[in-house]
Amino acid sequence: MGFKAAPQSGHLLKSVYQFSIAACISLQPLLTLGYKIQDPRNLGERHIQVLVKHWWYCQHKKPKTIQNDLSRLRVFCAMLGKPGMVGSVHKYLPGVDPELLKVRSAAQATKSWSGNGIDLVAKFREVDEREPCLGLMLRLELGFGLRREEVLKCNPHVQDFGQYLQVFPGMGKGGRWRNIPIASTAQRELLDYVKARVPKNKPLGWEYTRAGGAASLEQNIRRYENLMTSFGFTKADAGVTGHGLRAQFAENHALLLGMMPPTMGGDAGQLDRADLGVLKVKVAQALGHNRPSVTTAYIGSFKADGRDVADDHGLETIQKALRLLEIVGLPAVPMERMSDCKLIRNAVASLGLAPSEEQIHMLWAKNSRRNGVEWMTPEHEIPLVLRASAEALLNDFSL
Repeated sequence: MGFKAAPQSGHLLKSVYQFSIAACISLQPLLTLGYKIQDPRNLGERHIQVLVKHWWYCQHKKPKTIQNDLSRLRVFCAMLGKPGMVGSVHKYLPGVDPELLKVRSAAQATKSWSGNGIDLVAKFREVDEREPCLGLMLRLELGFGLRREEVLKCNPHVQDFGQYLQVFPGMGKGGRWRNIPIASTAQRELLDYVKARVPKNKPLGWEYTRAGGAASLEQNIRRYENLMTSFGFTKADAGVTGHGLRAQFAENHALLLGMMPPTMGGDAGQLDRADLGVLKVKVAQALGHNRPSVTTAYIGSFKADGRDVADDHGLETIQKALRLLEIVGLPAVPMERMSDCKLIRNAVASLGLAPSEEQIHMLWAKNSRRNGVEWMTPEHEIPLVLRASAEALLNDFSL
């Protein structure tokens, strides 16, 4: 199967030729499926039907990828004189729930590590094997939104005040201090994990250089940056930076306060405008800022006309995720987590939802891992947090 362009010159020819080659690549599975098409002009709708089913059921392509491939073939067929031959994905997959084929695109991209496909629990363990000190720093960046310099200077034993972690004057940006609430069991678990592995009288930063001399703050910063690059925690390699953990803390903290961040699918209609303003102030203060407008750099901005009236509690989103989980073979719930799953199930039962313990476990485990732990005790804003996990699950499936 091939496509030869007419002998012309220029950038337009190059673009058309490259586009046509890409379209032909999309058609390649037909050869392995027994369709020996020698001339692309012999391509028919039955071939498109076979292709789409093969992409979905055999290659398990994402809806967005299938949509892109169909769009490419649609233009390609028009070039062959067959405009309108290629239909929508729903036409070729009539037995598939339309919601599973929906391409979801966020209005604002998250900077968080979880939102960019990184499993924090697994990643922390990977870092621990090679550079345990960095693994401890990453946990506190996630759990408390600490900046790079703040985490290098952090003495978790001294700064842990039980209900909050205090950033002392001179440690933060501009020398400002702040109290960061310990609002979840995940934060406490991360902090205790770090405290159990560091001396009580020393900061987290490296005391000595690799050459054995006393390490300065500048040398610590350089070592931190080099390690982050070596692990691939860069925009180029992973789509994230260390600062993305601070953004993820902001998202997690907003959820615990009862606000769905715009970067996670929330809009302005979820709460009264004044209440939203109060929560944005609290998120800003936990980050070490005085101006609530700064939060837009971390959790996005609410659209002025955004109204979430039709789905106040995220019922539709959760229901979509539950339908998706119905067709997946879910593992049994560990006995030690069963009581938590029942608590969560009771919390959403008042909303008219009746998920199984297995479905609850899957969604809540996803939320726990975005907080850096295997399992997080359900305490605050359970329906909202469950909705966030449902949004993430649907996005994972659609990307």
